[in-house]
Amino acid sequence: MVTFIDYAFIEKIKSLINSSHEGDYWDFKQAWYTENERLLHDILCFANTVHNENCYIIIGISDTGEMIGVSQKNRRKQADILDMLSNTVFAGDNIPEVRVDTIRLKGVEIDVLTVLNSFNVPFYLKSKSKKYNDIKEGYIYTRVGDKNTPINQNASIHQIEMLWKKRLGLTQPPLEQIVARLENKSEWTLNDETHYNIYKPEFMLVEEYDDDEDDRRKGEFYVYSQCNSKFLYKGLKIICNQTILKEFELISLDSGRYKTPIPTWGYVCHDEYGVNHKCSYKYFLMDSIDYKLQNFFFDPENMEEVYAKGRFD
Repeated sequence: MVTFIDYAFIEKIKSLINSSHEGDYWDFKQAWYTENERLLHDILCFANTVHNENCYIIIGISDTGEMIGVSQKNRRKQADILDMLSNTVFAGDNIPEVRVDTIRLKGVEIDVLTVLNSFNVPFYLKSKSKKYNDIKEGYIYTRVGDKNTPINQNASIHQIEMLWKKRLGLTQPPLEQIVARLENKSEWTLNDETHYNIYKPEFMLVEEYDDDEDDRRKGEFYVYSQCNSKFLYKGLKIICNQTILKEFELISLDSGRYKTPIPTWGYVCHDEYGVNHKCSYKYFLMDSIDYKLQNFFFDPENMEEVYAKGRFD
């Protein structure tokens, strides 16, 4: 059940219903599944998609998009589906993540089974339960357009290849691949002022000293929250195959003990002319590249960095 009003989620589902057709990441069902085998097959099809969208099985909707609501008969709870998945033997122990929400639209209750986007594709069965007759172990099911792979067939070799490429990050643009790899610091090595990815050495983070002497003398307020107010600006270039994909400005604080991208200025409470602001602040957006770079450079095992980051935060 939805425990808070997620307006963006509700609007998303309403727009899919209003489209009056099914697509590559959503499907309509008039009622809940009566067979776990068919439910598992549909979950596998939606989990094994090349795109990076969550997928939605919207229950209580006719094939033409008419809202008929969910009957209490055979209604499934999220715990039931999670239990079914946990008792299924998946290859590599990779289990699709799902969520069940209930929303009310035009006076009727609609259930939404969300299959969360994952890069652990392809999901497939290592072995199957004796309760199932048709689903195949070792078969990879996927969804193309509004069609699922039939339960007695394997996906095409091209579709399977694309799923493995997604798992390896090869379906993403180079910048997204680099940012995704920042989460695994063991993949990176530092040579002089350049960080290389050991598996894809064409991925580089290159630090450069700022030659602007005027900027070097200016320090924003957080500089003086440190024990040592000495600081240094540096440039950072994210590079792939000698092409600069994005540039950032770094600041080294507390006489070099802590390094971070410079946070962004934000403003609130403008005057009636919309010119002069009364309050300002600095921020990072959660999951932005800046935020992920901050985590990449931070060493939680270094207590001097821990203290400096605490003062910075």
